[in-house]
This record gives sequence, structure tokens and C-alpha cells, in this order.
Amino acid sequence: MNKDVVVILNSKGYEEMPSALRKGIEEAARLQDLEGKCVAIKPNLCSAKSSYCGATTHVQMVRELIHILNEKTNGSCEILILESDAEGVSAEYVFDRLGYRSLENEFSNVKLVNLSKDAKIQVVFRNGRAFDLLDVPKTMLRIEYLISMAKLKTHVDQRMSCILKNQFGLVPRKHKSVFHPFLSEVLCDLNTLYAPDLCIVDGIAGMEGFGPTNGTPKSVNAILVGTNSIATDMVASKIMGFKPKQVPHLKLTMKANSYDESNFCLMGEELNNVQSKFQFIPYRYYLIARIGLRLQKWSLYASNLGSVLQKLRSTLATVGFNEVNRKVAFGDLVRIIKRMIMKLHG
Repeated sequence: MNKDVVVILNSKGYEEMPSALRKGIEEAARLQDLEGKCVAIKPNLCSAKSSYCGATTHVQMVRELIHILNEKTNGSCEILILESDAEGVSAEYVFDRLGYRSLENEFSNVKLVNLSKDAKIQVVFRNGRAFDLLDVPKTMLRIEYLISMAKLKTHVDQRMSCILKNQFGLVPRKHKSVFHPFLSEVLCDLNTLYAPDLCIVDGIAGMEGFGPTNGTPKSVNAILVGTNSIATDMVASKIMGFKPKQVPHLKLTMKANSYDESNFCLMGEELNNVQSKFQFIPYRYYLIARIGLRLQKWSLYASNLGSVLQKLRSTLATVGFNEVNRKVAFGDLVRIIKRMIMKLHG
């Protein structure tokens, strides 16, 4: 079985980015046989802040990727640029503010898509860690090749935000904060449903401190190109000075997929040549945040339990205990109740 690949490339500023990005894609040996296919690019556009502050993906990086895709396919592929509304800002505003709208005008095969306004279908997660049901934009069903373009930055709740966290933007719901207490489980589920085919990380302008939007710019003058989201995030965490298992969602996803360093190989620059410890928030603030999220989680469980008990009481009052016991085994009933309490609807 072929191993996944993560390529580390030096790029001193966005001036050197085009050549570094092309080299990384060639070494990762991807972008093959995409003629006539639907290719999606998911940049990190969680806010309208400039890419130079480390919060968002630079439009020039996406533009260069589009050039590469069109060269590989003779312009025959359809390219969708995906984002959803955030709580404080719409995807359309971010597209306009950060210069993404110009890509539609520049390339005839490029379309910007706000997933929050897309038609949706409900997908059942039978073995989901967070979701029971998830609203999936219909656009996602058309995608034949998914590229995730993340930033190298810290996250106050998760220590790091990179490829796995970038997939959070594929959830069409505007008010996503309801998922924050379950973020590790949510990201693990999203990686199962929306595993990217190619991962690109911008370390030219990253962020440390109170990330992912209010931190301080931090550069390691590097780009990562990987063929697996878990592998790419493992390398990214080490560059930032974190152990992979110190990042809650990365630890869970590694465990869920039985994934470790033996599953991928590292290419390009030596890891220690680009490592640069990212400053994180004081540990007491991180601990308070984690405790707060845990309390939110149990509060939601308690609320769900109250709702389940109310429905159960109404059912028993309507059809009677003997009828319920005859049609549903006690063990099955317990599993149903547990699922109703512990699972989310996305």
C-alpha cells in the first residue's frame, strides 16, 4: 500500500509561493486525471480579516492553484470555491472583501459557492461520533476532487487550527458555535465525510496567540502540501511546537483512524529547519475554556435527556408500557435513548 506524503517547502514571502506550490504538488504526485471533473477548493475564510494577519487564505495562493489546475486539465475541469456563512459575517461579504470575486471574472470555469445558501439533503451518521443527522449541501455531492487550503495558526480551544479544522466551514449552518463543545468529535466526523484529496497549508503568514482570528501574525516561511489531512496536521503541529496528541481533535481523529507516523513519509525540507514555536494563550485560560466547553456539553446532554423523557412519558401514556415492551426490546430502547441524548443534528 502506498504511503501518504507530506512535502515541506520553503517560501520566503508570497513572491516565492508560486514556484514552491508547484514543486510541492509535483512531489506529492497528485492532480492527475482531473479533465472534465468537478474540483472544489476550500480556503480558510472564517473572517474578513486580511491574509497577512494570518487569519485567512491569500487569494493569490488560490489563484496560483487555479492556474495549475487549468494547466493540468487544459481548462476542462469545473472549479468551485467553497465557504459557508460564519456567525459574524456572510461568505459573500468575505468573497468580496478579500478579492475572491475577481477569480470568477478572471477564470470562466471558476464559481464561488456559499454552502449556507445551497440546497441541502440530510445524511444519517450511523457511527458518527458527534452527528446523528447532518445537513449536506447538494453541491458537495457533485465534487469529485476536494482540495483544502488552510492556514498555520493557533486555536484557543484546540491549540491548533489547520486542515481538519478548515473542514468545519463545510457545515452550512451559520450559527456553528453550538458545535464547539463537541468540536473534536465534529471534526472527526467531517474528516470521514469530507476527507480532502489534497491538503495545502500556508505557513507564510500564520498566527499565534489568541487564534484563529484574534492572534498575532507569525511566519515560518513554509508551505505544506499533503495527501492526507491527518498526516498534514501532524506535521503542522510539530512545526508549531505542539505534539500531535496535544491537539484534541487531531488526537481523536488519529485514534479513530488508527493513524500514526508510520502511515506517511515526509519529503522536502527537514522538519527542524522550519520548526518555530508558536506562542499559545496562558494555560490557565486554555483550561478555563476547556472546562467551559465541557460544561456546555453536559448542559446540552441534560437538555436532550429532558426532551427524551418527556417524549417517552407521552409515548407510555398513549400506547402503554406493555405495547412498547412488546415492540421494542429493552436493550434497543436504551440504545435509542442514548443516541437521542448524545448525538447532534447538524
